[in-house]
Amino acid sequence: MTLKIKYSDFTLHTRSKTLPYFISDKDILLETAKDLLYQEKLDNSVRLLGLSLSNLNTEKKTKQEEPNTVSVQLKFGF
Repeated sequence: MTLKIKYSDFTLHTRSKTLPYFISDKDILLETAKDLLYQEKLDNSVRLLGLSLSNLNTEKKTKQEEPNTVSVQLKFGF
């Protein structure tokens, strides 16, 4: 997960964190994003935040591997 912070004076800070597992829970995603955002005191007023995810699990599981599972698209309440 990578967080980019653009400040009002157009400076840019990038912070990232690699988790040892795939994220499938929005609460873990948001908590990790907050951890990145508040690693240090914010220098100035923020004009733009960007959050990106990489190294996604794109492997499809067969029904034999995980019976009775349902895939769901996560929605964010903001």
